[in-house]
Amino acid sequence: MKNISEQAQNKINIVGKLLDVSFGSGKLKDGRDYERATATVRVTQGYGGRTETSEIPVDIFATHFTNSGKPNPAWNTVQTLKTLDSVQTAGIDGAATVRFNGTTIHENNFVSRNSGQLITGFRINSSFLSEGHMNDIASFILDIFIMDMHPEEDREGDPTGRLIIKGGLVQYGGVLDVLEFVVEERDSVEFIERNWNINDTVTVKGRIRITSVEEKSSGSNSSWGEDIPETTTRSVRELIITKGDDTGKDEDFAYDPVEIKKAFNVRKAKIEQMQLDAKSKPAATTAAPVNSASKYSWE
Repeated sequence: MKNISEQAQNKINIVGKLLDVSFGSGKLKDGRDYERATATVRVTQGYGGRTETSEIPVDIFATHFTNSGKPNPAWNTVQTLKTLDSVQTAGIDGAATVRFNGTTIHENNFVSRNSGQLITGFRINSSFLSEGHMNDIASFILDIFIMDMHPEEDREGDPTGRLIIKGGLVQYGGVLDVLEFVVEERDSVEFIERNWNINDTVTVKGRIRITSVEEKSSGSNSSWGEDIPETTTRSVRELIITKGDDTGKDEDFAYDPVEIKKAFNVRKAKIEQMQLDAKSKPAATTAAPVNSASKYSWE
């Protein structure tokens, strides 16, 4: 089996117009200076017979010097971002087209200060960038351990035709992240349901979608008079699988379910502690309790 300490493949490709950038700086406990930036990239990409625009935030964090005292190349990325024109400052035609290199994806969990609910999602981190005229894209190539697969249902409990996959992504030091993936195309859904199984390790490829969707609903249940629909905006952050392995990887290249479960239990304990810490703060004293013991088919 593949050693849990061996990082999974984790490659993210982001190319698009630089929409805007925010910066921050400070000092670490050891006295080293650091700077961070969040660059939002507008990506218009076509796939699956559709074209859509996403706005992808990319986080960069860099100390001025490495632990060994050498100059940190990632520091230059933040400095370069300060010099580039963005859509915010120069308009869409004048904005720089950027490609982020050395880019990875990670799970992002936090407890909402308002509701006390656990919010789960993902964040994208990078270290380097380049400029040039390239085709927009926001894509991923990842090796994941399949923890759960189930058909998606809408709010009324009706099937949408999409397939939801919970995938474990092994990070540095055997840390397990859990990400949610979506399969949209009917042929792909049917193929995966026939050929992939819980506990398989597979390579998945696909697109990153971060956009807003407007939803209209009736403003009243009354049977008379004019119906004025209400419009709400919903944020959509999805990882869309468009391609992958035909079957699960051979044993030598697959993670051991026992080791994955151990790593999952460590993750679960950290989340529970985070929730306890949030409840102990004054702003969260009235928050509803959250059940972090999410169940997966393999447990």
